[in-house]
Amino acid sequence: MSILLAVGFLVSCASSPKMVPTLSDETASQWNATVDKHIPDAQRAGNLKQFGQQLFELQDLLSRDIADLNEKAVALNANYGSTREEAQLLSAAYTEKRNAALAQYRDVIFAMRREVSAEEWKALTR
Repeated sequence: MSILLAVGFLVSCASSPKMVPTLSDETASQWNATVDKHIPDAQRAGNLKQFGQQLFELQDLLSRDIADLNEKAVALNANYGSTREEAQLLSAAYTEKRNAALAQYRDVIFAMRREVSAEEWKALTR
């Protein structure tokens, strides 16, 4: 029962799917314009735009994972016959997916950082 409460708490603290900011084409366009403005080298700019697209996709994946967790946790909570093991499996599966996505996110950020100077990075991330 305490595991079910913990999962419920996790879900209640997680952002609702509508509250999680999603990246639109406009945001991607803004990123591309910012890259073009601050990175004169076409090759590096292209790489940064591609990395930016990967970040947009990862953010979308993370948002969908949160929405999926919310749905599954609500369904689990509604089932009075659910077990502690089911809650633990739900939590473990979510954590595994989340950690994998966050590792990818980190790797993309580091790859982006290797493409630019400190000054360019500051300009891009303001």
